[in-house]
Amino acid sequence: MKILSIVIGFLFSSFVMADHHSAAGPVETWQCSLNDGKTMADVRQVSKAVGQWSQSKGLSDAQWIFTPFSGDMSDAGRFILMTAWSDYKSMGEALQGFFGDGEGAEIFAAFNAAATCSTRNFWTVETVFDRLPN
Repeated sequence: MKILSIVIGFLFSSFVMADHHSAAGPVETWQCSLNDGKTMADVRQVSKAVGQWSQSKGLSDAQWIFTPFSGDMSDAGRFILMTAWSDYKSMGEALQGFFGDGEGAEIFAAFNAAATCSTRNFWTVETVFDRLPN
């Protein structure tokens, strides 16, 4: 859990202001495993479709896929999908359109065909420091 928090903090370099502080922002994480016969390419295809949908709506968001390279390697298909929004208003608009209004139903069906997720969580993330090059 501590490592996930650190990694999430590093990923928000785009939200950093000149003084290296940022306002807290919302993220959503799904902890998942690939379904039989599916690959990370299937997950990336779904992620690309989500990106195209959100861009068509003018949303300010980003998405990352975490795959383990150390630690518990018993599930070779394990991954975390994380989506971040610039603010809570954008998050609300995205969730309402994608899930509430059903605009993402076909994309989400493809996601469920590719993976089974054990958890879904919403987080508030802030950048404490960022020395990563842009």
